[in-house]
Amino acid sequence: MDYIVEKGKITVINPRDFDIRKTLECGQVFRYKKIDDGYEIIAKNQRARLKNVKNNVEIACTDENFFVKYFDLCKNYDIIRLKLGDKGLFRAAIEFGQGIRILQQDPFETLISFIISANNHIPRIKSIIERLSTALGDRCDGFNAFPTAKALSEKDADYYFKAGLGYRAPYIVETARAVKDGFDLDGLQTLSTDKARKELMTLKGVGPKVADCILLFGFGREDVFPVDTWIKKVYNSYFGHEDNPAKIRKALTDKFGDLSGYAQQYLFFYKRELEK
Repeated sequence: MDYIVEKGKITVINPRDFDIRKTLECGQVFRYKKIDDGYEIIAKNQRARLKNVKNNVEIACTDENFFVKYFDLCKNYDIIRLKLGDKGLFRAAIEFGQGIRILQQDPFETLISFIISANNHIPRIKSIIERLSTALGDRCDGFNAFPTAKALSEKDADYYFKAGLGYRAPYIVETARAVKDGFDLDGLQTLSTDKARKELMTLKGVGPKVADCILLFGFGREDVFPVDTWIKKVYNSYFGHEDNPAKIRKALTDKFGDLSGYAQQYLFFYKRELEK
């Protein structure tokens, strides 16, 4: 995919594989909002505003290199779609999801965001994350960064209950303190996917589905297949009959291999949008 980088701006030229709405609204990220002529997203301590201009996508941003990596603009999705078709992903899901890009997010932000997301719905997740960022994130130029582990760890569970986190409140406290006190998120990059998943699941509030979301969206592990209620529906509609999430995950990762994460996003988006 061709793009031009200028000071404070990235222009993606005639992108068949970058749909702003699909990428931001497919369930992988939460700190975005619609603005008059496009979308705004805050990632870690950076901000971008995206809009379609003629046949291009224009990204006005605080750090061009950060967002080239964040939107994974060097990745060739033509090849990914062809390989997914060869692995048996049906054409309707591929065509419907074309334009989704898997974001390369900050591991700690992804960890906390997906703990908050458990048994929750997107408007509420977005609202909670924005409240925490406004209250606890460092002030940048016109916005607040996502809070650090230190900032989150300094509040107690009652603070997070009052912020609307419900039963997740103590999970945020304990996990933030674990990271602040030395849990080595960066070190997970050196582990196999299975070992990294097991390590993540030692943190409070991280079960198998949340761990797989963190691995896919925060660590770029494309061989995982997060299984939620939508993926259960997908599996039972198109692949077989099974209710056990672990068995569904194994069947789908066996089928899609190192492209499992892409298949998951196409299938999740396809099923959810059709049943809205």
